[in-house]
Amino acid sequence: MYIIGLMSGTSLDGLDIALCRFDDTPSDALDWQLLAARTYPYPDDWVSCLSGLDAASAYDYALANVRLGRYFGELVNRFRAIHPYPVDAIASHGHTVFHQPRLGFTAQIADGDAIAAVTGLPVVYNFRTLDVALGGQGAPLVPVGDRLLFPQYDACLNLGGFSNISYDDAGGLRRAFDIAPCNMALNSLSRRLGHAFDRDGIIARGG
Repeated sequence: MYIIGLMSGTSLDGLDIALCRFDDTPSDALDWQLLAARTYPYPDDWVSCLSGLDAASAYDYALANVRLGRYFGELVNRFRAIHPYPVDAIASHGHTVFHQPRLGFTAQIADGDAIAAVTGLPVVYNFRTLDVALGGQGAPLVPVGDRLLFPQYDACLNLGGFSNISYDDAGGLRRAFDIAPCNMALNSLSRRLGHAFDRDGIIARGG
């Protein structure tokens, strides 16, 4: 099975696209391969739109949802023109605008139906809302994904906008949770020095 994954993180650096092959054979660990990946940086107008969308009107929010979905679809088509593998489906996380698990809600934009209309491919999306409704933190794919993709590790630490960890507890139950802000804080410090982010960790290495 060939899947394209889409991810837009809190740092607003761009849309990450990854094409992966998965073996359908049932197992405790997945046989998989990363075939191609690329980040498409957001133009300034999208950075401005997404960074202020939490305070926008309902109309602007709904419009951005559809527009971003179509934009994601266009980037997928551009990606596929460079990497012409067969694709069975697209999995899209969307871009998080609101995330308040303790209050029971989360919201991601980039309409999956718009992505499907532009690409002509099936789209799986809206991964987080049911998990939050059930009392989770809104990252249901991370624990099972870490266990199936990286079974050789006792724990998996993700250093994204926020850092989060997953691991098996003493009873064999997979646990996962956020730890603290990560790149959101580092990028904020970098911007004070006139940089969007600390490319290759040069600023950090300089003390």
